[in-house]
Amino acid sequence: MAIDYRITARELVKELGGDNNISNVTHCATRLRFILKDESIVDSAKVAKIPGVITTVQAGGQYQVVIGNHVKDAFEFVMGLVTVDENIANTSQNKIGIFNRIVDIISSIFAPFLYTLAACGILQGILGIFVALNAIDTSGGTYQILNFISWTAFTFLPVLISITAAKKFGVNTYAAVVIACALVCPDYINMVNTGADVYFLGMKIQLLSYTSSVIPIILSIWVASYIQKFFDKYLPIVVRNLFSPMFTITIMVPLTLLAFGPIGNAVGGAIGGAYNSLYSLSPMIAGIIVGGLWEVLVIFGVHWGITPVTVGNYAALGYDTFTGMQASAVFSQVGAALGVFLKTKDKDMKGVSASAAVTGLFGITEPAIYGVNLRLKKPMICGCIAGAVGGGIAGAFHAVSWGYNMPGIATIPAYFKAGYASEFIGFLTSITISFVLGVILTYIVGFQENVVEAQEEISETTEKATDNVSNENRVILDIASPAKGLVLPIEEVKDEVFASKGMGDGIGIVVEEGKVYAPFDSSVEALFPTGHAIGLSANGVELLIHIGINTVELDGKGFHAHVAQGDTVRKGDLLVTFDKEMIEKEDYDTTVICVVTEMGDGTQLDVRSGCKVNMLEKVMSVK
Repeated sequence: MAIDYRITARELVKELGGDNNISNVTHCATRLRFILKDESIVDSAKVAKIPGVITTVQAGGQYQVVIGNHVKDAFEFVMGLVTVDENIANTSQNKIGIFNRIVDIISSIFAPFLYTLAACGILQGILGIFVALNAIDTSGGTYQILNFISWTAFTFLPVLISITAAKKFGVNTYAAVVIACALVCPDYINMVNTGADVYFLGMKIQLLSYTSSVIPIILSIWVASYIQKFFDKYLPIVVRNLFSPMFTITIMVPLTLLAFGPIGNAVGGAIGGAYNSLYSLSPMIAGIIVGGLWEVLVIFGVHWGITPVTVGNYAALGYDTFTGMQASAVFSQVGAALGVFLKTKDKDMKGVSASAAVTGLFGITEPAIYGVNLRLKKPMICGCIAGAVGGGIAGAFHAVSWGYNMPGIATIPAYFKAGYASEFIGFLTSITISFVLGVILTYIVGFQENVVEAQEEISETTEKATDNVSNENRVILDIASPAKGLVLPIEEVKDEVFASKGMGDGIGIVVEEGKVYAPFDSSVEALFPTGHAIGLSANGVELLIHIGINTVELDGKGFHAHVAQGDTVRKGDLLVTFDKEMIEKEDYDTTVICVVTEMGDGTQLDVRSGCKVNMLEKVMSVK
C-alpha cells in the first residue's frame, strides 16, 4: 500500500510537540533533521511507528527521522505545517558538545545541494566513458560545454555553501552570496594569476584561489553573522536595510582575503592532509577501516564529518580516495539485506528485505540498516565484515572516485577515467566482493527471527500441556535492577544502537543516584578504563551495564570503579559510583542501560519495564 506522506508529516509534527516545539527542519538524502526546543517530550517509540518512518536517531543536536527515498516529499509536507523562525533556529536552547555542533553545521550546510554535486560527478564519469570509447571529440564544442558544466558546481562551490550557510547562521542570503562571489570573481582571479603584490589599507593580501574551497567561506559567513547582527542592532531602522548589508560586505570581503580565507585554507589543507597521509601509509588498512566502519557512522548520523575532506580532495586533487573505499560499505550492507531475503521464512521480512536491498543498490542504505540488518543484528555484523574485505581490496587497487557522488549502481561512472583502468577494475572487484560476501556470510551465519514453524508450535503446546513445572524452576538467571529508578523499555533509550536492540535486548533505568550494584552473582568479564561500562557473566548469560549515553566522551571524568576485571562479585556488591549531577551538567543523559548481549540458543528474555523499582528488585529473567 502506498504511503501518504501528508499523513506522515501531520503525525510527525504532532508527535514532535507541534509547531511550537520545532525550531528548524532540514533534510539530507534520507533523513528529516529537526532541531527541537525540547526533545524530552518526544516518545521515539511512537514516532518510529508512524507510516513512512523507518527509525529515529538523536545525534549532532538534531532529532533525525529516517524516511528513505521519499524524504523530499515528507519535508515539503512538514514545511507546510510548521513556521520556522531562523532566529529561533540559530539560538536553540539545546546544549550540545563542540563535536555535535560541528556535525550539525556541516550537515545543515551540505545536505541541501549534495544531489547537485553528485549529478555533476556522474556527468564527469559519463564523459570519461565516452572519451575512453572515442565516442566524443575532446576538442569539439559539445565536449567542452558538457565538461565545464560538470565542473561548474565545484568551481562555484563557495557560492552554493554561502546560501545554506547564510540560512544556518542567520545572515542575509544575498549579502552572503555577494561575499562568496567576490572570492571567485574574474577580477580577483586575475590578481591571483598575475601574482603581483596587492595591499589593502597597507596590509598585504595573501593571494589564494578560493574556487572549490569549503572552510574559508563557512568561516566568512559565520563571522559575517556577528557583523550583520551588530549593524542590525545599532543602525536606525530607516537605513538598516541598505547600510547593514553594505557594511557587512565591505568589511567581510577584505577580512576574508586578509585572515579568514588563509586560515580556512590552512585548516582545510591540514584536515585533508592528515587523512591523505594516513591513507598513504597503508591504503589497504585505510580501506579495511572505512569499509568496515562507515555504516556504523551512518547509524549515529555523524558521517557528515567526512564531507569537507572528500569535497576538499576533489578540489585539491581532482579525485577522492575515501569514496572509492566507502562504496564497499554500501554494497556490503545491501548484500546482507539480500542474504536476509534469501534466508528468512518470514513473509513480511522477505518483503522488507527485498525492498531495502533494491533501494540500497541506489545508495540509500538506511532502510537496509535500520529495517533489516541492525534489527536482526548478525546481518549488520556480516555486512561490516564484508565491507572491510571490499574496502581493503579497493585500497590495494588505489580505487578512487573522480567526481562527487553517493555510492550506488547509478553512480559507477563517476569512478571511471580513461587511463586508469586498473583502478576502476579494482573498484568493481571491491564492490562485487563486498556484495557477494555480504549475501553469503548472512546466509551462512543466519539470524534469529520471529518465525515459528508448525512443528515448533505443536512441540511447545505439547510441552505446556504435559509439563507442570513452574516457570520459576526453568529460570536460567534472574537479573535485578542495579540501581533505583524508573525502568524504560530498551526501545525508549535515546541511543539508536541500544534502542534498535543492535547490542541485545534489555532495559534503561532513569536512576535516582549515582551508584550501580551487581544485579546477580557473577564475574566481571570486562571493565572499560573510563568506568562508564562493565560486563558481567553468569550461567552462560552476559550482561552489559552502560552508564549514560555517549559518556565515553568524558574519558572517565566523574566515574569510579570499585571492582576490577576478573573479580567475582556477589549480588548487591557496589560496582561503580558516578557523579550524576556533574555528568548531567555536562549535558549527558545518565540513563543506565542494561543489555543482555549473550544468553544462549533456545532461551528467551522476560523484561519488566514502565515502572519504578528499588535497587536489586527483579527486572529481567533469562529462561
